[in-house]
This record gives sequence, C-alpha cells and structure tokens, in this order.
Amino acid sequence: MKLTIDSSPEYIEAEICIRCCTIDKTIQDVIDLVQNKKTTLSVQQDGATRMIPINSVYYLESVDDKTFVYCKDNVFSCGLKLYEAEEMLADTSFVRISKACILNIDVLDSVKMMINGKMEAALDNGEKLIINRHYVPAFKKKFGM
Repeated sequence: MKLTIDSSPEYIEAEICIRCCTIDKTIQDVIDLVQNKKTTLSVQQDGATRMIPINSVYYLESVDDKTFVYCKDNVFSCGLKLYEAEEMLADTSFVRISKACILNIDVLDSVKMMINGKMEAALDNGEKLIINRHYVPAFKKKFGM
C-alpha cells in the first residue's frame, strides 16, 4: 500500500482520498478508523476488563440475559445487551443469525443449506452455528449470496 500526504496551509479542511481497485479488509479497516467506527470491544474475564479488537471476535451470544463474546480460543463476558452490540457492530462484518447470536462472517469457513430452511455455518476454528431461517435472507445479503 502506498501512502501520499500533501500538506499545505492553503487547505482549509483535511480530506482523505483512498484510491484502490477493490476494498479489501485492510482498506475497510482504514475506512472504519477514519469514520471513527468502534474497532474494539470492552469485555470481562476473571474480574478483569480489557479491550479486544472486534475483528478477533467470532460471535456474540446471549445466554440467560448475559452476553458472551467468543474468540478463537477464549470466551469473555460483555456488559452490552445483544441488541446494543448489534447496533454498535452495524456496518461491519457482523450479522445476526438467530435471536441469541451475532456472527462475524470474516471467520466463516463454509455454509450449507439444511433441509428445514436453516443454514449451518462452519467457522474456521471448527465450531458450527445454526442460522435460523428467519435470519437467512439477511445473512445471504451480508455474505453476498
């Protein structure tokens, strides 16, 4: 990636222009950063609070009115309600796949249709999640199917 900076006192307002053939993940991360989109998530584990990058999150799940954040090797709790997390993660690679689950499609290995209109999502860490049929159209749109 090439970076060009043109600084001059004649400019009244800063302007950022991105020239690329396609918007890949790196470019999207830059766009998100410039647009001040949230790129980290506050989570708790063993009484400690930490910030983790949202691109390390595989999925979020609500169980007994608590929200859990699943990463490749760790599970954290989160103080947000699932709908609050969904709002925060709007316009990212996350999509709701059931009443209790939001999935990061960037960690998706494969999907397959099931006989009952649902879909099965296989993640790159070996986990499998069910996409309920009510959420299949939104998932297909987000995934580009």
